[in-house]
Amino acid sequence: MKRILFITPTFGYTGSEMLLWYSLSHLNQDKFKAYLFSKKNGKLIETLPSHIKSFVPYKIGNNKFNKILRVFLKWLKIDPLRFQLSRIQKTIKADYWYVNTIVNPEVYQIASDLGVKVVTHVHELPLAYGFIAYKEMESLLNYSQLIIGCSKAVCDKIVGMGKTSVHLFYGFVDQAKIRISKNAELLRKELGFEENDYIWAVSGKTTFTKGIDFLIPLLERLPANVKILWIGGEENTGLYYYVKKTIAERFAGKVLFTGEQKDDYYNYLNCSNAFLLLSREDSFPLVMLEAAVLGKPIVGFNSGGIKEFVEEKMGIVVDSWSFDDLVKAMSTVQNYGENFDTNRIKEKATEYDASKQVGRWEEILESI
Repeated sequence: MKRILFITPTFGYTGSEMLLWYSLSHLNQDKFKAYLFSKKNGKLIETLPSHIKSFVPYKIGNNKFNKILRVFLKWLKIDPLRFQLSRIQKTIKADYWYVNTIVNPEVYQIASDLGVKVVTHVHELPLAYGFIAYKEMESLLNYSQLIIGCSKAVCDKIVGMGKTSVHLFYGFVDQAKIRISKNAELLRKELGFEENDYIWAVSGKTTFTKGIDFLIPLLERLPANVKILWIGGEENTGLYYYVKKTIAERFAGKVLFTGEQKDDYYNYLNCSNAFLLLSREDSFPLVMLEAAVLGKPIVGFNSGGIKEFVEEKMGIVVDSWSFDDLVKAMSTVQNYGENFDTNRIKEKATEYDASKQVGRWEEILESI
C-alpha cells in the first residue's frame, strides 16, 4: 500500500483544490493511505472522508500545546513548518509527497533534506510563475521526480524548461455532486433579470488573471439585453473597485456579482444561457467542465485549456484577443443557438468525470 502525504495551499473552493478533493474522495483505500497537509484551514477539510487524516500548521490549528510549541520553536530559530513536516513524515512514513500547485515552494528543500520523493501537480501557466521566486521555480523543477500537468498547455511549458518526466492528466469534476434544486426561470426572476435577457455566466474570483477588468471593454460592445452573471468570491482590491464602480456609473444593471456561492452555485450557473471564460490564462478550468455538464455553450479567449476541450458545436474559442471578435462569437451563440448541441456538450463533459478519471490517476500514483 502506498502512503502519500498530499500538500496543498488552502483546500478551499478553487479549481485546483476542488480537483484534489474530488480525487481524494474517490481514492481506493485498499491501494493508498492518504494524508493531507493544508497550509490554510480551508472549508473542504471538514468534508474529507473520515479515513483521511488532515493536518494544518501549528499556528492555525486548535491544539493549544502546538501553538505554544510553535512559539518555542520560533524562539529557538527553528522553522515551525520544517519541524512539523519532519514530525509528520517520521510518524506516517510517506512513500512520497504529492504537492498540489506551484505555490508551496518551501516544501522542496525540506523534502530533499529528509530524503523524501516529491511529485508536483501543476495547474498554473506562466502568469502565475511570478507568484514564486526564481530559485523556487528552479527547485520545483529539479526536485520533483514527476510533474503532472492538468492540460497540454501546462505540460508544454514545463517540457519547454527542460523537464522530461512530465505526465499529462486532465482535470475533472464529480458530476454526481452537480445537483440542481431550483427552477432556472424562477431564479432568473429572483435575481432581477428580465424575461428577454440573455445571461452569460462567468465563474471565478474577481481577479486580474480571471479578466475582471475585461468586463469594461466588453460591456461597451454588448447589446442592452445581454447580461453578465459573475459567480465567485469578491477580491478586496483596487482593481475590483475600479470595475465595480465603473459598471455602477456606466453600465448599471448589466452585471450581477453574486459573491462566493456554495449551496446555490450550480443553481446560479444553470440559470444562465451560456458560459463565458474571460481569463487571461486558465490551464484547464473546472468551471468550464461544470458548465458543460449543464449543457451550456462555451465562449472565451484562447487562454489555455479551453482550446483542448471546446469542439465544434460546443462553443467558440477566440484566438485574436479582440473584444470585437469575442462579442461576435457571443452573438453567434445567442442568435444561432441551434448550431450548438447541448447533448454533445454534456457528452463531452462525461469524459472528464471522476468515475472515469480517478482510475487513471491511481495508475500514475502506483507508478511512482
